Amino acid sequence: MKDWHRIALTSLLATGIYAGSLQYGFTAIDDGGQVLENPFVQSLDWGSLKGMFASATVGMYQPLTTLLFALINAVFGHDSATPFHLFSLLLHAVNAALVYRVGQRLLQRDAAAFVLALLFVAHPLAVEAVCWVSATSTLLFTGCFLSAVLAYDRFLASGEQRHYGAALGFFLLGCLAKVQMLPFIGVMFLLDHLRGRPLLTDLARKLPFAVFAAGFVAISLHFRGGQTAFTGDYAAWLLTPAQFMWYAVKAIVPVNLGIVYDWPAEPWTAWIVGAYVGLAAWAVAVVRWRANRLFVFGSLFFFGNLVLHTALATTFLGPYADRYGYVSVLGLWLAAWSLVPESRRIVVVRVAGAAAVVYAGLAFAQTQHWRSTIDLWTHNLTHESATFSNGMRGALYYESGQFARAQRDFEKVDRTPDPRFEPEKYSYLYTALGLMTTDSEPENSLRYFKQAAKWKPHPESFENVAVAAKKLGDFETAEAFYLKCDKGFEPPSYYMNLSTLYFETQQFEKGADIMTQAIDAGCNDILCYKMRCFFRIESRDIPGALTDFEQAMALFNALPDAEPDPILNNLRSMLLRHMEK
Repeated sequence: MKDWHRIALTSLLATGIYAGSLQYGFTAIDDGGQVLENPFVQSLDWGSLKGMFASATVGMYQPLTTLLFALINAVFGHDSATPFHLFSLLLHAVNAALVYRVGQRLLQRDAAAFVLALLFVAHPLAVEAVCWVSATSTLLFTGCFLSAVLAYDRFLASGEQRHYGAALGFFLLGCLAKVQMLPFIGVMFLLDHLRGRPLLTDLARKLPFAVFAAGFVAISLHFRGGQTAFTGDYAAWLLTPAQFMWYAVKAIVPVNLGIVYDWPAEPWTAWIVGAYVGLAAWAVAVVRWRANRLFVFGSLFFFGNLVLHTALATTFLGPYADRYGYVSVLGLWLAAWSLVPESRRIVVVRVAGAAAVVYAGLAFAQTQHWRSTIDLWTHNLTHESATFSNGMRGALYYESGQFARAQRDFEKVDRTPDPRFEPEKYSYLYTALGLMTTDSEPENSLRYFKQAAKWKPHPESFENVAVAAKKLGDFETAEAFYLKCDKGFEPPSYYMNLSTLYFETQQFEKGADIMTQAIDAGCNDILCYKMRCFFRIESRDIPGALTDFEQAMALFNALPDAEPDPILNNLRSMLLRHMEK
């Protein structure tokens, strides 16, 4: 079988698995910020180009990915996600061809390289990277990563500077696509070792890579440094062995995959202890079989490409993410192949080919969960217990008008909060709960609005609490929250809300005082004078009431074609009665 036949077959397999994703829409997780609402994507001009290279997108520096999105948008627009999914599929197929070429150089067997490419194409851990538009950066940097591996290995074999220059160029492009390109520097040393070169030779040739890497580390820390969503009450780094071993296990048994995984509640579960044992055994094997250079290369390739995704480097959102295994698990297959005796390699190739078929079926099934974001979160809830998925799904239910389902999800978050939600999300959640229960559960509605105001203390939240409290007859609470509102909030609502409350509770002196504040603040319209006139009449300040009535009449008479005002007539009658006494 010729090379192009094998590459065509891997592309055909990729198409079979992912063709259905071409009909999927955008995912309501970062796709808005990265594509739909990204100003640098919407217009491809010099200003946008400067902007995408000078700023972050959803907290990540990935200008090359943003540029790709802008080019797709310029040609196809973004009314449909199909062009974006098509490019993801094409990138995955190209990456598979690169894996085949890398496999040819490292394994020295075309059949083994072909199976390596099939495993790469078919593995379910790749589904997130291919089906999620926002994960295009993973596909893009992987293409640069594999190209750089090929170029550097060719440089080691030939000494030609053009291959070295190509490796440096692909490294720079990969860093512009995603900062996870940085472990390539470690892979350069591994390739040196694999090819029998002393580890510390040619350090000067690695210096340009190190300089670029330092720059991108600084940029990454500037845009995302310090962000964390870790929820455990223990040192996060204790999870690192479990994080490494999770990808090793999922590489072999890729089931119960999802979009966001839960942080363990405590560090010393049987699984985590077992991971420590497994990692220690692996380390012993690397030392014991250090003469097996491909085993060392594959093992350290795996760990090196994952280290930036462990708690040693980041604790963002969850302990694992499927897309982080996209290129990393290649190291496992290489290490495993290195342990196969020569006499068994034909059998192993056939078994691995059969495994690729099984993985293809699992990957195809996994793609079905990406039909919609609600499906994605629903599937996540089949194997993750934290209420993060409920909150995210509930927001989508609420926005689509499925209020009963939204309420059930939000109430689960209320009972068991997930600390990974930002204050803005909690405010949104509790405001939605308050609105959905206003009529059916007014007491709960008040509690929910109070929670929303606690998470995000702003005038809209205070006003919601006050309205709910007033509905229950809790006028003291209503007054307290109305007073928390900024006086400049939607003028003149601050004054009108309080004046209405004082009218209902017959606190006429307070009513007159708040209307005086409104008038002094510049709300000199007829309504303010009519209301203060009423309050002053009821509090027996007849001279003041008379002055307000005259001012209201003057404003009324200045109106062109004004209809008779029954309120002014009532105020006149009230004043006459008091003056006759």
